[in-house]
Amino acid sequence: MGPMSRISISTRHFARLLASVLLVLQSAQLVAQVPDREALGRPGPYQVAYYSQLPPQAEFSAATLYFPANKGGDFGGIVVAPGFIEKQENIAWWGNHLASHGWAVLTLDTNEPRDNPQIRAEALMAGVRLLIGENTRMGSAIRGKILADRMAVMGHSMGGGGTLLAANENSDALKAAIPFTPWLPDGDFGGVSVPTLVLAGEVDRIAAVADHAWPHYESLVNATPRMYLEIKGGNHFIANSMTENEGLNPNIDVHDLVGSMAVAWLKLFMDGEEDYRSAVFGAMPASDRERLSRWEFVE
Repeated sequence: MGPMSRISISTRHFARLLASVLLVLQSAQLVAQVPDREALGRPGPYQVAYYSQLPPQAEFSAATLYFPANKGGDFGGIVVAPGFIEKQENIAWWGNHLASHGWAVLTLDTNEPRDNPQIRAEALMAGVRLLIGENTRMGSAIRGKILADRMAVMGHSMGGGGTLLAANENSDALKAAIPFTPWLPDGDFGGVSVPTLVLAGEVDRIAAVADHAWPHYESLVNATPRMYLEIKGGNHFIANSMTENEGLNPNIDVHDLVGSMAVAWLKLFMDGEEDYRSAVFGAMPASDRERLSRWEFVE
């Protein structure tokens, strides 16, 4: 009886110890899952694949679809439009970066490089329809993977103006919008009702923030949440890819900063992952805050 009693006590102690160890491990895992803003600005955990053999669309001339090749679950989609006289190469880094963090990303070429923002808005929404169509098209590399109710639009310059117009007219079909250094004189976007992140450059000489990005942001009265992120000393191309055409390149490298905020924004508002709220609206590291000339938001 005595030995059996000692064994029973030892078993109970072991069970308590095991429970304590598991609790510690679970707590450590939760801490590890808290989004790291710095990590969001680097390539994500997924391998990126892409293809450009896509069904033709009347609204744009060509496109490339980037996607997370080794992601087991389903994912949302993002369409990105270039700016005036630009092509996909000027926004290609967004395709790679966002796909590496878990989304399908369609970058497009407009039918004409001088197409106005309204035409670009129509191209963006055609891109949304194409992404959704890839979910059922035979031969699609992402067949059965796209979440049709998780779509976002992005764009540079006139593509940024097109992004705002697309969201103004189609908020019910979107989860988020991210215009970067948008161009559209006298733009009023009171019809936008999806969370919108406006990326701007302080010394933008093409779409001066006082005439474009800032009044665009102020007109987003129904887009809650919304955020205005202005890069100190940043030019019109601050969120673009680096290419051989130096006249269309960023003047300083802040891809880590704009990339991290865009990923956090999309994780929170497109995917509904509340863990990313602190990365969006929490205290910004001093090293990042020093790179901003203006930072405003409504949560």
